[in-house]
Amino acid sequence: MIRRHFALLSVALLLSAACEAQSIPIPADSRALGSTPAPTPAGSFHSVAGFDLTVPPGWTASDRTELFNRRNARLLVISNGAPPIASVQTGLLNWNDIPEDHVVLELTEFSFPGGPGPGTETAFPLDWHAAQLGMSPDGRAPMLHLQHLLRQLTLTAHVGPRASQADQDALYALVASIRPEPIPTTGVYGRWDVLGPLSAFPVGTIRHFDTLQSSVGGFFLARGAHTLFALIDGAYQFMGAMKPCPIRYDASSLTFVCDATGDRWSRTGAQLTGGGLFGLAYHTALVKDGLVLVGGSSMGGGERPPAEADEFADAIGSLPASIAPTRQQVLDRYALITTTTPIQRAAAKLVTREVALASGVIRGASIRTELERVWVVAYRGDVLLPGKSEVHGRWAAFYVDAATGGVITMACCGDGDWPPGFDALPDLATN
Repeated sequence: MIRRHFALLSVALLLSAACEAQSIPIPADSRALGSTPAPTPAGSFHSVAGFDLTVPPGWTASDRTELFNRRNARLLVISNGAPPIASVQTGLLNWNDIPEDHVVLELTEFSFPGGPGPGTETAFPLDWHAAQLGMSPDGRAPMLHLQHLLRQLTLTAHVGPRASQADQDALYALVASIRPEPIPTTGVYGRWDVLGPLSAFPVGTIRHFDTLQSSVGGFFLARGAHTLFALIDGAYQFMGAMKPCPIRYDASSLTFVCDATGDRWSRTGAQLTGGGLFGLAYHTALVKDGLVLVGGSSMGGGERPPAEADEFADAIGSLPASIAPTRQQVLDRYALITTTTPIQRAAAKLVTREVALASGVIRGASIRTELERVWVVAYRGDVLLPGKSEVHGRWAAFYVDAATGGVITMACCGDGDWPPGFDALPDLATN
């Protein structure tokens, strides 16, 4: 199954049986009509939604791109006659204009996280006998919820009160004919990058990939004993005070490294230095039909990853010895990745953990008890987020592990042009 923060290797296939679909009257809808894409006549039909099906004789099918609220989109409509037209205002189908002898099947997608439907991948062929009565935007109707490559999809049938038994029977064959389009062995499949067969990635594999599916660039694929990790190759993603830092894999220490800060991460994405709060962001990864798929447009981060020892037999022990950075080294390192530009003032003070917490330079900061001393680092300048032109503030501040130089926490964009409380800090450093 898919864990909340990383996708497990095995994807269970499950669809439980439920009550038989029932015919229902077509609800009235007096809203204005919109335009309808040209339908495809009976025969084999390939939907742009990624499914192939067989349209019964006398029926029509048409791809759709209709949004009928912020969470739902209509992808496909199949009918035993002229396809219904959606309202321009609401995206809802106008059932009031559909003859009472019609049967209409629609495929919709629920795009909001935690939506209805099974929690695991659905097995094909589908069985319309498993449909259950549910509430659609136009009233109660038989529905079949399914999940395909983490997409929450629903088939809903609207059966007119005078629909023939032959057309109702055709609905079962129609649903049973629906198949996902085959996944290529490599390349792109919908929003997924197909990396190849799982057998090409033995447990312990670390490989880098560039992807065109994601705006944040490439990733490292790390295969653990139970989990695939598609770790984005830039640390500190989407942090206001800091630009993403390119990471590399250090095979000698079995860790990922940001050379600018000296931070290190495990192969499961956990931050091993600094404050331990800035794990690597990741793409969703799963195995489908024996192929490794990585969702280039689906990202996560910030949650506790699996333990390194649970995934890799050669789990790392102690990290390579670090040389405590000097004041100038800390300033130079963080100047490379701060979002303040141009830097008009830079300063760093070495303080105890207790002083840093009490100073309020970064409010609500959390510092691990084993970190006795902390560099408080500040930069003045326009805070410009990567790819943005508007100024979000006039300063950025960092708490830095004095022993390793790794990030503990950061902040930016408060009032004024310098972090409040910084100048009042004592300084334990002599260099």
